Amino acid sequence: MRSQISRPRGTRPRRGIALFTTMFFVVGIGALALSAIYLTANASLLSKTYEKEDDLEYASEAALAIGKAELNFNPASLPTPSSDTLFVQLMSNKTLQSADGAPINGVSVNLYAGQSGSTSGQFGRFASVVAEARDANGTGFVRRLELTQESFAKFAYWTNSEGSNIYFGGGDQLWGPVWSNDDIKILNTGVTFHDDVGTAGAIQGVQYGTYSKGYQIHQKPISLPALTTLSGLSGLAATGGMSFTAPTTGDETTVRMRIEFVAADMDTPADNDSTGANEGFFRVYTANSGQVSWLRADWPGTSSSLPSKSSVLNCGDWHADASGKLEFFPVAVHVHPSDGHGGTLNTWFDTVTAAGMSGGVTAANVSAAHNEGESSLTTIMNHAGARCFLGGDPHLVAVARTTGLGYAVSAIHKGGDDTTFTPTDQYGSWKLVTNTPDATIVAKRPADAKYLFPIFRGFNTSTKGVVYVAGTVGVSGVLRGDITLYSPNTIVILDDLRYANDPAQGRCVDILGMIAGANTIVADNSMNSPQYVRTSSPKQIHSLDDTPDLYIQAVIMSLNTSFAVENYDQGPTNAIGCQSSSDGRGCLNLTGGLIQQTRGAVGTSTGTGYVKRYSYDHCAVVNPPPYFPTTGRFQDNRYYELDPVRFNVTQLYKSLSPH
Repeated sequence: MRSQISRPRGTRPRRGIALFTTMFFVVGIGALALSAIYLTANASLLSKTYEKEDDLEYASEAALAIGKAELNFNPASLPTPSSDTLFVQLMSNKTLQSADGAPINGVSVNLYAGQSGSTSGQFGRFASVVAEARDANGTGFVRRLELTQESFAKFAYWTNSEGSNIYFGGGDQLWGPVWSNDDIKILNTGVTFHDDVGTAGAIQGVQYGTYSKGYQIHQKPISLPALTTLSGLSGLAATGGMSFTAPTTGDETTVRMRIEFVAADMDTPADNDSTGANEGFFRVYTANSGQVSWLRADWPGTSSSLPSKSSVLNCGDWHADASGKLEFFPVAVHVHPSDGHGGTLNTWFDTVTAAGMSGGVTAANVSAAHNEGESSLTTIMNHAGARCFLGGDPHLVAVARTTGLGYAVSAIHKGGDDTTFTPTDQYGSWKLVTNTPDATIVAKRPADAKYLFPIFRGFNTSTKGVVYVAGTVGVSGVLRGDITLYSPNTIVILDDLRYANDPAQGRCVDILGMIAGANTIVADNSMNSPQYVRTSSPKQIHSLDDTPDLYIQAVIMSLNTSFAVENYDQGPTNAIGCQSSSDGRGCLNLTGGLIQQTRGAVGTSTGTGYVKRYSYDHCAVVNPPPYFPTTGRFQDNRYYELDPVRFNVTQLYKSLSPH
């Protein structure tokens, strides 16, 4: 049998595998090439889309800037609130140019402007500029820029004229924006400006200034408002029952009407503060003919001659009554000849003041009280807390009331305090508000409830926050609320003028704007100026107010001519300390702003008048006084981006306007 030899079986090659592999790689490479082409095309398309988006965005932003500039150049181009026109169209399908002057092809712009928000002016004046940028396909950007018209209240310092010989220097520090239509002059002793500085003129001695935010010169002038543009304020005041007519229209030496702001605790139980929204009031006092000095609390003496005790009606000292409470007694009742107040000798003073002494009304205490009454003017005014009050103040009850006015002798022969309010006295009277005041006010202020004008809308729903006085008016007190006080004549600052909420806390709930058609003057009276209480050697000079310095918290506008101090170059020199300095009247602490036609004087380098201590109130920018004048310039307030698909310009301005 033949044996068989086996052979290994080899793998037979498959036909077409090389072709398949080749085709696989060709297809793969083709797919990659197509992907690359697609991605490149997509990137190009996206790039063009982004470029178009940039063009649309740029065009809308440029149009908003043009619209803002147009309104600043011509604010009258806005439709008035009284018209039926909601907006004006400033551009229609316009092609804009880029910064290099080349046209932005393929983009057309519509630009609109109209008033927005409240159009009353109470909280400022607002406008909205709307830019609509679209391409040929209708793709677009719509942007809205809300503008607010710049309030004069934003300035810490503003003048139309700097005067002929007034300079900054001596290390002055100015906080807040500064502006002048005149040249600003700086001495080589230097000044630091901590905010924007602008002038329509130039800066003389510019190298001596330090400018934290830079400066601008040769700018377009800003005009103060004309009195005719403020005429509407009287009607706004009348709506809220806050329009008054003063008996005089002259300068500060003629003032016979004064407004006293009153912050009163209305809480139950009392929380011993008066910072709540419902706690702001004011009252109005008018002095009789010939009683200017009484209202102003002028000191009747001079540096060389003391007044008679019987002539000092507004000033005095404190004595305890039978309950131990300190009450105020004017110097005029520290006498024992016939005083003319009830027709009797002032033996009542001896009895009343003796009652507050240890042991009460004893012969020894009455004798001591009598001796007190017989003491000199110098002795009386050297007592702790001796001070003066403005005419009509409740503390002056002992000289204000008479039996001829219907007061019982027991209501006259007494010391004064906050509760001894006298509606009508022998020198003048407080203005009646209503015989039926709110029960809350009556419960808290029973003595003067009928004479308190409420600032709070809950007590006076018609108030517009404006007080108008036709004539010269004095002002003092503590303000709780937002008020603009306007007089076409002179406003006289008779005593400290503060906010219930300290502006240093930054709460921005109290603001006072004072607009004087003439001047705003700090009175040279017994509260604002130290007085001689001894004229023989050694002479004695005392501050007769509750504080030796003057405090003013307000934005002050004086249209013709200045904010200034009465007799700033007269009186004692270096009598009152002001921090590290001394001057005749101490520190003038002003928190707010000064806007004036011409810069006025408050003191001299020889030591008379005040040392300036001015602070800026940032609240005046965000919370300007009601209806306070604006400069006419618009500034950015808020910015919005709108849906271009649903954009309808008419519907938009309807939604923005209270029409």
